[in-house]
Amino acid sequence: MKKISLLLTLGTIAATGCSMNPNKSSSNQFSADKSVSSSQGLKENTEVVNRYTSGWPEASVKAATKIISKFGEPQESTSSLLIWRNVAPFKRITVYKNEVDHKFPMLHKDVIEHVVDYKVPVDKLDELSRFDGSLIYNRTAGELSARCNDEAMNFLALNLAHDIVTGQRMVDDARTEFGKVAMDFMNGNKGPYIESLQFGRQMNTADADQPSKLNWATVPKQAQEARPMDEMKEYQQPVNRQEMEAQESTPEEEELLEKTQKEELAE
Repeated sequence: MKKISLLLTLGTIAATGCSMNPNKSSSNQFSADKSVSSSQGLKENTEVVNRYTSGWPEASVKAATKIISKFGEPQESTSSLLIWRNVAPFKRITVYKNEVDHKFPMLHKDVIEHVVDYKVPVDKLDELSRFDGSLIYNRTAGELSARCNDEAMNFLALNLAHDIVTGQRMVDDARTEFGKVAMDFMNGNKGPYIESLQFGRQMNTADADQPSKLNWATVPKQAQEARPMDEMKEYQQPVNRQEMEAQESTPEEEELLEKTQKEELAE
């Protein structure tokens, strides 16, 4: 009986081992397939990046690689820029071939721009300009954009700009905070200000302004011709008929003028 029990036990172990081996092999195969798939995906992504950024400087290629990995191929492209539109939370993302040197908060190349719909009060524009020269506000379109070398830094710039506009920070405080967070980011640390926008999407931010009131009677003729006649009439000065009649020549003056012209011809 002991011999039979031992044989049964050994048979069970062997059967169990055989049943586990295929799973182990399958697991290894899955890992290998996953590795091959990842490697293939990386190769394909590199080929896509190279197709759009051939001959571009390193900073621009790096920025384009990150955005293509995140959002896919650009919707618009030229030899000098790539554009993605309506990729939440941004209205537009542009990667530029041409680099722009920027020393704040430390020397880097501005190559990537992120745009959001945002309304900035006119009395806050000077503060934003002093905070970061790579922040651009288009009042007519109602767009605020940040341009830097990395998406994380543009998140940071836009979030701090919002703090300034809403009165949560002064300019000097915002500049100091930018430097601190940028250093933390370089050391591998993350935070909400470099990962997402800390404010909601704004609507109806465009400002078409108001037409100016001009006296079209004093505008050069070329400009008047480009202006509709009904608008020009509104600004034309009334004609003083008495003044015009006073400027007309008398018969005696005309006779004297004619006589003078004949004498000049005779000479």
